[in-house]
Amino acid sequence: MNLILWWHMHQPEYRNAGGEYALPWVYLHAVKDYIDMPLNILFNSGMKANINITPVLIDQWQDYNYRIEKALAEKNARKALDILPDKFLKPLLFKSVDDGGEDIRKWMCDHYIWSNYEQMVCRFDDYKVLYDLALSGSRQRYLNDDFYFDLCVWFHLSWCGECMKRYDPVINYLIRKGSGYSEGDRRILLERLLEWMKYGIALYGFPAVKGGEPPETFPEYPNMIEKNKLEELKARKKGEYEISLSPHYHPIIPLLLDIHCGGISAQMTGIYYEPVGFERYDGGLESAKRHMDSLSGYYKYTAKKNSVKAMWPSEGAVSQETLQLFSEYGIDICASGEELLSSSLGIDAHKPVFSQGKNIIPLYRVYKWKDTGVKMLFRDSGLSDLIGFTYSKWRGDDAANDLVDKLNAIDDFDKDAAVSIILDGENPWEYYYENGFYFLNDLYSLISSSVKITPLLLSEAAGLCNENSISCMKLDYIVPGSWVNGNLRMWVGEEQKNKAWSMLNDAKNVLLDSIQEKNINKTDLEEALKNLMSAEGSDWFWWLGPDSPLFSQSSMEKIFRDFLKNIYVKTGKKVPDLLYESLSSTKNLIAEKGGIMKRGGDL
Repeated sequence: MNLILWWHMHQPEYRNAGGEYALPWVYLHAVKDYIDMPLNILFNSGMKANINITPVLIDQWQDYNYRIEKALAEKNARKALDILPDKFLKPLLFKSVDDGGEDIRKWMCDHYIWSNYEQMVCRFDDYKVLYDLALSGSRQRYLNDDFYFDLCVWFHLSWCGECMKRYDPVINYLIRKGSGYSEGDRRILLERLLEWMKYGIALYGFPAVKGGEPPETFPEYPNMIEKNKLEELKARKKGEYEISLSPHYHPIIPLLLDIHCGGISAQMTGIYYEPVGFERYDGGLESAKRHMDSLSGYYKYTAKKNSVKAMWPSEGAVSQETLQLFSEYGIDICASGEELLSSSLGIDAHKPVFSQGKNIIPLYRVYKWKDTGVKMLFRDSGLSDLIGFTYSKWRGDDAANDLVDKLNAIDDFDKDAAVSIILDGENPWEYYYENGFYFLNDLYSLISSSVKITPLLLSEAAGLCNENSISCMKLDYIVPGSWVNGNLRMWVGEEQKNKAWSMLNDAKNVLLDSIQEKNINKTDLEEALKNLMSAEGSDWFWWLGPDSPLFSQSSMEKIFRDFLKNIYVKTGKKVPDLLYESLSSTKNLIAEKGGIMKRGGDL
């Protein structure tokens, strides 16, 4: 059997009009996950896997690299702090905690505890002591600068990837030191983090900063690794991976093309759906094309490693119109979820059927969309969700063996199966022991040495779809939907989500009117369109609704409302009062994994 393992890396646009990052997740996941994931593949000879990354994430990663490097080169201490892109990094260059202003101590205690307590804090006794003190609010005024600087350093160390923690002598030194971090220590840490971030983006084939020189080839192992380990790694044959992309700002393209298409999948999957209160999302096709148009500038980098244009549609959301658009843009292969395939075929795609002269499982095929060049994969929700939600509680080797046993069982039934495991590549690992290092390396080792399982790159998976292939089938109809329960309910069809769409639609129409009336200059138009595209991203709608944690809702929807406000400002129109009102609501439920991840289907 063939296995297509495909990780997805994404963050929305967090920068405000002044370029300040409202949330630090691009930087934090870059040093912890975006670097570890390709390295774990490289470490395992014979392994093949795939990684999707969004252009909006790449842009922000490059911006971090540029601004951190510029801040480190700045001689004026105050200017250096102003250059750094977010508040989480600034204390690394403080000379005194007072450099951060009156409320900085409370801010540091509130925010430098944004680490998973069980896996990222309790692992280090020194950090645990600081963390517990930071939570005891009444004691904070008695703590000296050393406490706050140590808390800052440990926060950043806790977010360092496992490869950095294990193999970087500088990071090792800082971990062993444990406390009493000097101004020099903090600067060294920031310098080292920058080196890793510049190296890390090269693993995806992109230049360290926008407009810079890309790597001639995807890089070898980092020279930040201690010498003996580096020599050992270089002596091995490397694992392989390919890079795919999503539409630029990660919009739900089916909804841009037809705002009411979510009602179709709601009927198919039997869920309550509240229609959006306006007739159409005018200019939706043009919006979708804007998110696709920029991709050629990114695919030129991935072409060094890929022979196909591969895409994970935002949230696996597709429709017939969306796939037609992908065909027009030359997309070779994309994917969605098994629930969507079942709705489209009118059967349970996970159950065997007799086809092509044998018993097969429809889910485990590559599909050719009509008579186009677009091929489709559909993720196995059960296997993908085991990694996302279950195996973090297991020993790494037990989890790896269990997954491989399940893949072997599929092979026993169908030697021609093409199994797709597709999931979030950044958020599961903070729940795993040591960032999933043991699980991933055990899994990759078992897969690469298996005589039953053949891991495939996306270009190889697309190649399975030829005229004589028993692994390929034709698909002539698809229901609008996504990988989440086969519908679009995570983004539309609920009161708060629909309000957000109405606010977005109003702001977009104001911009379209300004364009038609030609009363907006080129610079303001470019900024307004960037804010529109940012607001069309999927994340803001994902978090809205009573079943998401209130803090996540409020922090994300504020960013969304700010994008809409900026559209009005750039068009010279009054900002509606509605945009100053929060959309957040909650049932005060504790969402699984904090709501950052969802299962493909209901439990």
